[in-house]
Amino acid sequence: MRRKSYLIGLLLAFVLILGACSNDTGTESEGLADVEEEVVEEVASNDSYETEKVFTIEAKEAHWMFNDEIMDDIWTYNGTLPGKEIRVTEGDHVTLHVKNSLPTATAVHLHGFPVPNEMDGVPGVTQNAIMPGEEFMYEYVADTPGTYWYHSHQKGAEQVGRGLYGAFIVEPKDQPAYDLDEIIIIDEWSSMGMDMSHGDMDHSDMNDGHMDHGDMDHSDMNDGHMDHEGMAHGDMNGNGMGHDPEMSHAEMMRLMYDTPLINGKTGVHVEPLVVDEGETVKLRFLNAGLFTQTVTIPGHSYKITHYDGQEVNEPEWISDEALRIAPAERFDVELELDNPGAWGIQVLAEDNRDNLNIAIPLVYAGYENDQLQTADASAYFDFTTYGEPKDIAGNVTKEYDMLLETNDNGETFTINGKKFPDHEIYDVAEGDVVKFTIKNDTDDDHPMHLHGEFFNVISKDGQPIQGSPILKDTLNVRPGETYEIVFEAKNPGNWLFHCHEFHHASGGMVAEIQYEGFEQTFTPDPNVPNQPE
Repeated sequence: MRRKSYLIGLLLAFVLILGACSNDTGTESEGLADVEEEVVEEVASNDSYETEKVFTIEAKEAHWMFNDEIMDDIWTYNGTLPGKEIRVTEGDHVTLHVKNSLPTATAVHLHGFPVPNEMDGVPGVTQNAIMPGEEFMYEYVADTPGTYWYHSHQKGAEQVGRGLYGAFIVEPKDQPAYDLDEIIIIDEWSSMGMDMSHGDMDHSDMNDGHMDHGDMDHSDMNDGHMDHEGMAHGDMNGNGMGHDPEMSHAEMMRLMYDTPLINGKTGVHVEPLVVDEGETVKLRFLNAGLFTQTVTIPGHSYKITHYDGQEVNEPEWISDEALRIAPAERFDVELELDNPGAWGIQVLAEDNRDNLNIAIPLVYAGYENDQLQTADASAYFDFTTYGEPKDIAGNVTKEYDMLLETNDNGETFTINGKKFPDHEIYDVAEGDVVKFTIKNDTDDDHPMHLHGEFFNVISKDGQPIQGSPILKDTLNVRPGETYEIVFEAKNPGNWLFHCHEFHHASGGMVAEIQYEGFEQTFTPDPNVPNQPE
């Protein structure tokens, strides 16, 4: 993993093209290249410098090595899994030049960052999907620091599942100096093909609220190692798997996804975090997968400085508490490096821990050959009492309910009894302070993601938040839980509000917030297969 150093000084105009990169085994995809960055100009403003940055992202197929033995043909941004980190500075003007070299339509959503509506990357809602061989330019000002990510929003369960995701980080102008500042992207892979859109139905058309999820071909893996005997290669319709149509969604998920990934690698090929005692370390945990993950950091105190890239007020040092990180959530963590040794940061999927468990080595210099030490957490982190309270301005002007349900064993998922495309629509006006009461009446976690806006979590199960204000774009609502959230409507547009477990979204759990009087800048093309999940 790379060490980051941050130097304060005058930015010079330059052109930077990162060299072609290969995976750990030396195997290289033809034409493999990193994200291209061109710094076009700098503009003096308010005694600081703002720079225009242009990144070229090519969506294409590539051959990927998860370790020395496990390999697959995956979909990538610029040939790597995950796509190369895009890191800019607050105030930069950013252009993402996206080229589609896949055999299918795609689009890029900048998750969590409050872009203008026409730049949100949602096919059929904010743009037409990018067809094979076509290009699209996303432009915005990086005016909100934080840890975000970019991913496909066209047939998300398939395309993100195949590898179309990467980190997008906006550093504040007063970014602290860290000896190590690293993104850790948690994901999972499947060693078998199976139609996760439930049963033998054909869900390729988003008009019925579902999608197909491709026809993956993955080698059989167990705990990061290949089993050369009895390799399973079924298609996504369940052929060759003995698929039981009565199997629940959760059971199907546990069966299908069996290989944990950290930054695109598994097993001993997870790259270690190499540190020295007394260094300052920032770890940005991002869950790009489909399971709620628990992260346990042994032997060290740490503090959580940001939720979904937004600051926590007066974070406290804690230890022996596991973090639950739901799909699409981010947690920024600072470590106190005062306990030399070789440690294993444990990551496991809460509902699939037998298959999806992995360790991230945290190794002090001089301890590289030691066995990793691990430890069990004594409790789970509770964000309702963490940090110091602070007043949140704004009187609620509009209130809505959001009831999350399923009544058919996870075949469909609804919001207020409705499913996409005949979905719930919430009307707001610019300046409204909108409160949602979200209740989960299912047996599954639902990480609810609001596009275009941040929201404050103000209560859980009827109890007001006691700690720091909780400003997020994705909130995991666990079975039986009820949350109240509030946001100020200040980014006009039509914005999705959906579950970020993509199979739940493809099963219908999608709503939309529409601003009164907003006029879209694009017209849906009936010849483009816009499939926004």
